[in-house]
Amino acid sequence: MKISVDNLKKSFGDRCIWSDIDLTFTSDEIVTIAGKSGQGKTTFLRCLNGLETYDAGTVAFDGEVMPVGTTDAKKIGMVFQGYYLFPKMTVWENILLAPLYHGIDRKEAEERAERLMKELEIYEEKDKYPKNLSGGQQQRVAIVRACMLEPEILCFDEPTSALDSETIDKLAQTMGRLKEKGMGMIVVTHDRAFAERISDRILHFEEGRLREEIVA
Repeated sequence: MKISVDNLKKSFGDRCIWSDIDLTFTSDEIVTIAGKSGQGKTTFLRCLNGLETYDAGTVAFDGEVMPVGTTDAKKIGMVFQGYYLFPKMTVWENILLAPLYHGIDRKEAEERAERLMKELEIYEEKDKYPKNLSGGQQQRVAIVRACMLEPEILCFDEPTSALDSETIDKLAQTMGRLKEKGMGMIVVTHDRAFAERISDRILHFEEGRLREEIVA
């Protein structure tokens, strides 16, 4: 799968956050978006996911231009910085919500959930509520939930911000396994060491412009 971004521009009021953004993402790579706070990194990620509108340009999935403010949840997924797990639902209920909403057969959804949860070592927590999980466990639940529709590219917003070094290491391993299974990733992070460890490419937003470096 390929995401093509052409001449994208985003403003808040009279302030232009970024403009003339031309990029291509594919489902065989991990791309990191870096830069100082206020550069519009998370906003860019939300535009790709249809959670934010933009002023000009296009976002296309495999050549199909998506209307502004829309996306295809079966092609691109999102793991939010705050995870956004529903507190009154168990882990199992949180994970099954999206596939059942999108009309996936319950038995198929449950089998997919069990497989993914076991792969990410979270299955034993399936009957717990989010408040009873550690930050790392909540993140793995959020990753499983985002993978339930089997997107080809998965976005992460600041995935290491609340994790200790051991959990960050496990996250990097998880991302590596997802890539091996054919899932591309777009990651917003302030953690330079983490970016260098996981990325094929690193993009920098600076004063409304973009520069790119290839990771050796």
